[in-house]
Amino acid sequence: MQMPALDDTIIAVSTGWRAAPLGIVRLSGTAAFDLLEHIGISLPLSDTLTNAGWCEAFLTLPDELKLPATVFWFNAPRSYTGQNVAEIHTVGSLPALRALSAHLIDSGARRALPGEFTARAYLNGRLDADQVEGVLALINAQDENAARQAVRLGRESYRPRVEKLAERLTELIALVEAGIDFVEEEDVRFITPAELTHAIDELVDEINAIGCPGRGLERAAQPHIALAGLSNAGKSTLFNALLGYERAIVTPVLGTTRDVLSAEIVLGGVAAVLQDCAGLGPSADELESAAHLAAEQAADQAELVLWLHDCTVDWDARETEVCRRIPEDRRLLVFSKCDRQNNHVKSPSPIAFPARVEISAISGAGLPHLRRLLAECLDALDEPSGGGLTAEHLGPTLAALRRARESASTGGTLVMPELVALDLRHAWESLELLGHGPLMEDVLEKILSRFCIGK
Repeated sequence: MQMPALDDTIIAVSTGWRAAPLGIVRLSGTAAFDLLEHIGISLPLSDTLTNAGWCEAFLTLPDELKLPATVFWFNAPRSYTGQNVAEIHTVGSLPALRALSAHLIDSGARRALPGEFTARAYLNGRLDADQVEGVLALINAQDENAARQAVRLGRESYRPRVEKLAERLTELIALVEAGIDFVEEEDVRFITPAELTHAIDELVDEINAIGCPGRGLERAAQPHIALAGLSNAGKSTLFNALLGYERAIVTPVLGTTRDVLSAEIVLGGVAAVLQDCAGLGPSADELESAAHLAAEQAADQAELVLWLHDCTVDWDARETEVCRRIPEDRRLLVFSKCDRQNNHVKSPSPIAFPARVEISAISGAGLPHLRRLLAECLDALDEPSGGGLTAEHLGPTLAALRRARESASTGGTLVMPELVALDLRHAWESLELLGHGPLMEDVLEKILSRFCIGK
């Protein structure tokens, strides 16, 4: 296939091609900021040196047409495509969007091919193959559950692990080839067969761990259940009780959980990811604020949020406000620590929940009912789809490493170091392919044939 050009500036309408309150036109390329001047927008030099910025403006078009707009700009390489990107947010009038696009094309932009923005992101190393699949899944999402699943899918990536393996393999190749090129040098320490086979075995184990067919992406595609609530509401205790083992630290100290802990759980035959989120509380420092932000993101992306409330305390305005942000159809109320109140809840919830459960994670009261309720909710969700690396992608790397190991373990010395080095290089080359996504041309063909224009 013909690779898309990267040295010009492309343009596309990035919102749906229908009348709407908002329309977005996107530019990507070296001339993206210069083209803004053709519609009456001049970015100050100091602003274009920052990572990103925005301004309010009136766009000036031919025939004295003026449009109110908010213009966002993102500097290379800190943008979606890895190039200079400008987004023009204006009225969603189709004739106005056509006139704006036509004027910018007349000024030097080129109409983007379907999927060309994402293709540029891929070619510039901003996305790998699995993240591309996540973007496509988000575009094609038919409901909120599918969209949340796609967001998680897009964030998962095997690329950093593959790059780390390639780096370790490079060091190993250097040691083997040093024994070939500097055999006469007395002060060069060569790698022994035992050290070499041990290093290859470690690489094989690591690659096998990555290649458990799409494990990371499979987990991202599973439904997520987030445990949320005030600090010390009993989230970590319930987390451990549902799992059946101690995964989270449980103490009476407020704010003990500072990150989102996650573990897989099977309920009613459906595999899911259970998440223990940091408790809501006063943001005393940056670490606390980061923990709260991570908790909010986990709750936003979860198919189901279990809101835990300590039955021995009253609801306060802050808890009510945060809980109200979670859509009603995605939240369940769990009254915790009911063994301390003789099964009498001190304060009923001020907002509506589709269901409520009273539990004691310590005694186990109410847990069977909660498990049944969660299983019913999971059963109602659409079947998730997996993806990611497969044994087929990793096969050439593993085969080359095994050949190298067999040659290295034939005796006390490296009889044929050249063969070992050649096989290690074959392994490195296949890893390098994976680092840029399996089969680059196939991935690009998929992007350009299946994505929308403007994406």
